[in-house]
Amino acid sequence: MSKQLKMYLKDDFKKRLGNERSVIVLKLDKFSVERANELRTKLRGEGARMTVVHNRIARLALNELDMAGAGELLTGMNAVAYGGTDGATSVSRVVSEWTKKNKDTGVSVLGGFVDGRKLSPSEVEILATLPTRPQLLAMIAAVVAAPMQQIASQVSELLAGVARAVDAVRESKEKAG
Repeated sequence: MSKQLKMYLKDDFKKRLGNERSVIVLKLDKFSVERANELRTKLRGEGARMTVVHNRIARLALNELDMAGAGELLTGMNAVAYGGTDGATSVSRVVSEWTKKNKDTGVSVLGGFVDGRKLSPSEVEILATLPTRPQLLAMIAAVVAAPMQQIASQVSELLAGVARAVDAVRESKEKAG
């Protein structure tokens, strides 16, 4: 492969990554085009992509993007998954679910690179179990709303008590008067 072609492929890979600085590296053994398209479709559903690229070219591109740790994961036939609605979290979730359902395909997670840190395969699995952004926002809203609900309930009970007291005074005056 000519040096000019390598440079073109490296620049193309960098362009595909764009501003993404989190990637998941997959090892591909016995991987068919049909299975690759199936995984790509699942990833696209989460707004992510998967690119099969020569290791040397990927290392050069990742080094230029300050992701040298990800380049260290590349051995053998690999693919790099990136993007997603929640970044590496959504990518790891899709890849983790897909590899569990399709164990016979020979696809495994070699690791990842997130926020300047290299991740092991077990750390990528942990990342896959984290809640999604909407789930986290719902949890925060529930935590914030719980005290407000208690206050509203107590104020309501206080007002109901005042109303009962006023009603009792009215009834006693009607009986007396």
